[in-house]
Amino acid sequence: MSLLLLLQLPTRASQVVVGIVSKNLLVWDVWEKDPQNLTHRLLLHSSAAQDVRVEIRLRQYREMNRVPAPRGKVVFRGKLPPGQLTQLRYPHSPTGHDFLEVFENGRSVGLLEINSRRPEAALVQNGLRFYTNTGANGGPLDYWLGFESLYAGPSRLVFHRFQGYPEEYQLVQIRPGLDTLFHRPANLDSLAASDPSILRLDAAHPQAQAARPTQDAASAVGMLTLETELMSQSYYYDEQKNRHPQRQSSGGSRRFIPVFARPQP
Repeated sequence: MSLLLLLQLPTRASQVVVGIVSKNLLVWDVWEKDPQNLTHRLLLHSSAAQDVRVEIRLRQYREMNRVPAPRGKVVFRGKLPPGQLTQLRYPHSPTGHDFLEVFENGRSVGLLEINSRRPEAALVQNGLRFYTNTGANGGPLDYWLGFESLYAGPSRLVFHRFQGYPEEYQLVQIRPGLDTLFHRPANLDSLAASDPSILRLDAAHPQAQAARPTQDAASAVGMLTLETELMSQSYYYDEQKNRHPQRQSSGGSRRFIPVFARPQP
């Protein structure tokens, strides 16, 4: 499966572009829960036909004009075999580094912002094993996503809303496959009444869940497309001072979640 993702996301008030641009390389971070601990992991996967040399470095940008500092500490250097999932402990950045820079066969393929946010307690208590707030190859989710397995097979997907204003809510639509071409509807809210697959997260119901769509068992890595619309509800007054409800969209996102082939015994 060929993977090419570019997520141009301004970080803070800067113009730093984050995201991985690669036909073969997938980088993703998740939290894994065991009976005693939560462990932050960095997942690497290559769909190339041969080994791929990968290096990951901490990269710092100075506060003034976000000038790149010299390439920093190497946190991983090695070869990724075709189709094999590699799991690393997520690198810590106590010296103020802001990003991870990823190199594929000696060439920089992009930056990922350091992600230090931990899953919220309300999500961790529901018996799931894995949690994430990012999409594959960069790009934040607008909620926490919990699931039972990294590998293909039955799994719940549990969405947990970030704390926000009570008038705000998120709508989420899940589609199987890497959908980079489908035109995003102007407003998922207009479809939610007739499409029960669209999930809603709001202050009264901060969690929602769905079954993970089935993936092709022969694929080394499958993908799910998460379409998200950010909404708010308020009121307006007409000329007779009558109050009317209104809903407004404040944007949305499209992110991709991998589902890996189960390792052969």
